[in-house]
Amino acid sequence: MKNDRLFQLLYLLLENGAMTAPALSRALEVSVRTVYRDVEALSMAGVPVYATQGKNGGVSLLPNYAFDKALLSDEEQNQILYAIQSLRAAEQPVEALLDKLGGVFQKRDANWIEVDFSRWGLSKTDGVKFERLKSALIGRRALEIVYCSSSGETRRRVILPLKLIFKDKSWYLHAYCRKAEDYRLFKVNRIVEMTLLDERFDELPDEIPPVEAPPPAAPAFQAMRLRFSPGAAFRVYDEFDASMIAKEPDGSLLVSAVFPQDGWVVSYLLSFGADVTILEPEAMRGIVAGYAKAIWEHHAK
Repeated sequence: MKNDRLFQLLYLLLENGAMTAPALSRALEVSVRTVYRDVEALSMAGVPVYATQGKNGGVSLLPNYAFDKALLSDEEQNQILYAIQSLRAAEQPVEALLDKLGGVFQKRDANWIEVDFSRWGLSKTDGVKFERLKSALIGRRALEIVYCSSSGETRRRVILPLKLIFKDKSWYLHAYCRKAEDYRLFKVNRIVEMTLLDERFDELPDEIPPVEAPPPAAPAFQAMRLRFSPGAAFRVYDEFDASMIAKEPDGSLLVSAVFPQDGWVVSYLLSFGADVTILEPEAMRGIVAGYAKAIWEHHAK
């Protein structure tokens, strides 16, 4: 207990600089006499702490004192702070811990990065969803969900949640599905409704398999050459490697890339509207034009 209190005393001084003995006694919930004994114990341990009397007196550390840099390099300290910052993505209360470590590491601006996996405009909704998932995972409680599959079909099912996984820019919930009688990966954004049940579970029906999505059937691929207008440059650089892009004198961008031969590529190209011209293969121009015509006819009715 005393060692914990000594560490707490040390980080209070690192965070606040000088503090009076009465202020320390209130923060540590001990007597002023105990504070002075702890200051003496720190001093005997080699920590440059001292107490001064008078109107502006108090307990202080020598200026610029910090923990031995041999313990943690500056890069390692930043990595620790980054890891703690990333806990905010799961709505974890980390502010107090960041303040403490910021004082310990002598880094006044611990909030140098913010990690937020919630969708733009939906941070409150996603926060409620993740808080409910956290309660289910930690409390080993069953969930009743309405889930939208990749085919667009929604079904109600009861699941036993195991783990949240962030992979390939998306959150997934690894759970045992009673309807399928097997383990499944559920994309969190496709969970339309979620109810936390009173039922708790300790054991699972089957052995937990490795967390891997079933491999999709290997699609056929084809090479394409595309020309993008300058107005689409931000998306081009977001979505293609620089080695695939050649800039034209007029500011347009030529892209050579390989795409899967499935319906996705048509939707992807249509998302650029008139900002993309399909140079090769010629057959793809006809396919995309046919889809665009069908869309026009649908909305022109």
